[in-house]
Amino acid sequence: MIFDLLQREPLLDDTTRDWIHEVFAWALRHQGHPIFFGGTRLVLPTPEFFPGRADSVHGMAQLVFDSVRHHAGLDHWPCRLQEPGALAPAASPPRPLAVPTRIPDGSAVPAAEGSAALFSYAPELVSNPEALIASFAREFAHYLAAAAPERPPAGEDNWGHVTELVGIFMGFGIMFANTAFNVRVNACGSCQGPAAERPGFLSRADLSYALALFCRLKDIPAGQARSHLKSGLRPLFRRALRDIERSPGILVKLRGQVPPFVEPALPGGYSKPF
Repeated sequence: MIFDLLQREPLLDDTTRDWIHEVFAWALRHQGHPIFFGGTRLVLPTPEFFPGRADSVHGMAQLVFDSVRHHAGLDHWPCRLQEPGALAPAASPPRPLAVPTRIPDGSAVPAAEGSAALFSYAPELVSNPEALIASFAREFAHYLAAAAPERPPAGEDNWGHVTELVGIFMGFGIMFANTAFNVRVNACGSCQGPAAERPGFLSRADLSYALALFCRLKDIPAGQARSHLKSGLRPLFRRALRDIERSPGILVKLRGQVPPFVEPALPGGYSKPF
């Protein structure tokens, strides 16, 4: 009886659930329905999505970075992955960054104009590819969110949370959910090695709900995502799917065309530092 009551209780409180819906609506307004419904896939941690091998740590990081960039629809956007410890080149005067805009896979567009964005990474994460994927996806999400002319809902105080939701909106939800907690490198039963950390903001319940929302909006079979989730996340994912099924109106609302809102006071876009 108690177990049944717990299963019926919503996974998230109303405020958190509504906020996730609003962030998805905001992302749809500024990235567009075509790129989400027609050009975004559920990215899986498999060789199909992340092919190739390299004989160095940086080489492997570069392969992962290139794949994340491709699945994010940003192949045309100038950016570069630096080796750990590399200094950013000085520019005088500095050129503005190219504005990131996602495009569907296979679309032929010229490279965006502007300076390349510089990315870095923690070499320890290369031994945990899913954490590295989520880390890169969140950095790409940061640039996309910062380029939007409309402030994200509650973005001022929750920028890290917003960028993780945008990363899930771009299809990387499985990796975000699976690496919600820090992982340990070279750990054994009675000792612990150095921590390989991916900075996280959303809870496992938040991540599971956002992933479930992505799958329901895209009509992706639940099993396709569930089979790649860690076992502890699967019950949360199932509860999230049930919650969404109880409120079908949110799917209708998000699938509808919502006109973009541009705040006149922010003609150059909403900029948020790291």
